[in-house]
Amino acid sequence: MNKSPRTIQSVENARRIIGVLEERGGATVAEVAEEVDLTRGTVHTYMVTLKQEGFIRKSKHNVYDLNLKILDIASSIRERQPLYKHGRQEADELAIATGDVTHLAVESDGVVYVLYSSRGSLKQETPSNGSIPIHATATGKAILAKMPDDRVAEIVDSLGLRPLTQHTITEPETLFEELESIREQGYASNNQEQTMGAQTYATSVHLPNGDLAGSIAVSGTIGRFEQKDTDEVVQRLIEAANQIEVNIQRVRS
Repeated sequence: MNKSPRTIQSVENARRIIGVLEERGGATVAEVAEEVDLTRGTVHTYMVTLKQEGFIRKSKHNVYDLNLKILDIASSIRERQPLYKHGRQEADELAIATGDVTHLAVESDGVVYVLYSSRGSLKQETPSNGSIPIHATATGKAILAKMPDDRVAEIVDSLGLRPLTQHTITEPETLFEELESIREQGYASNNQEQTMGAQTYATSVHLPNGDLAGSIAVSGTIGRFEQKDTDEVVQRLIEAANQIEVNIQRVRS
């Protein structure tokens, strides 16, 4: 018996087309048709509809690309996240205190999305880094550590453990061992697992009902962290996470 949920093929096709435009940075009808394995006529109909709805735009050279309406929708989603609404000030203050970059991140379908980044030395918000691998980052591992093992296993089975550097965890057993250590110590670390020369510490943030809101992280170069008291950085990080939880609680109480 097939227990897969019923889906609407046209919605799936539209999602695939948008995905191609995102990956290629724009494409013609013919190029998209080749990627999604649909006829040019069918793809053209989708493109015209998406353009009419404001999701994509067409250049004078007949190249289609994503339109800014998608950014509008993404911004609206970000604004509704409790971590973003109530954690930016704490991320800013942590960045200023440490002189490093801080991040606020959430998880969706096994992928981590950075909602907010702050660079302390400049005291300003930096653009979001979009999605990042959940297994190769401290932000992601801090989130994974709060999930049941069966959910972690589902994510690993679905997305795999792709190596980004020679230090990336690529074996499920190793990942589960590290998650257990994170649960015991209360924070996650990333030592060149995503980017060579970079180091990150992160911890989880929770909603008043105990659900996971996301994670907060502080990132810098290995050289910078070697000159710092790691225990002090981690303590500041955990204090920032605790304060964000207080901020959320105050609004909801």
